[in-house]
This record gives sequence, structure tokens and C-alpha cells, in this order.
Amino acid sequence: MGALELREKWEKSIKTVDDRFLQMVDALYEGYFKNEIVAYYPDGTPMSRHEYKMALDSAESQILKGDYISADAFEKEEN
Repeated sequence: MGALELREKWEKSIKTVDDRFLQMVDALYEGYFKNEIVAYYPDGTPMSRHEYKMALDSAESQILKGDYISADAFEKEEN
């Protein structure tokens, strides 16, 4: 059964399953995405999707606070 057929099947049956089943599926779903390696830290260790999202949120927060330097300033620091 392909992805399209599975999606259609679940769309039809999601309203009929009990709470316990939904909790098990939710735990499986969360585990799948939290443990999936999507990037790597500068030292080469793997980064999960959850860790990557947290790093992006942190970076966005720093940008909004003005906590960054320009590319030109960075290049001058390196020389």
C-alpha cells in the first residue's frame, strides 16, 4: 500500500479509533521525528530534528534581539 492509499485510509478511520490507540500512534510519530538525524553540529555529532528546530528558534531569537555581527565585521575579525 502506497503513501496516498495509507493517507486516505487514515483520514477515514482516524475518527473511529480509541484514545489509547491515538496515544500510541502519537508516541510513535513523536519518536520518529525527534530521533531523525537532519543535521550535524560543527564537531560532527548528529543533530535530531527536534534539536535542529531548537537551534533555529535560538538563532531567530538572537537575530530579533540584534545579537549578531555583519559579514564584513566577521571577515575583519578573522584577519
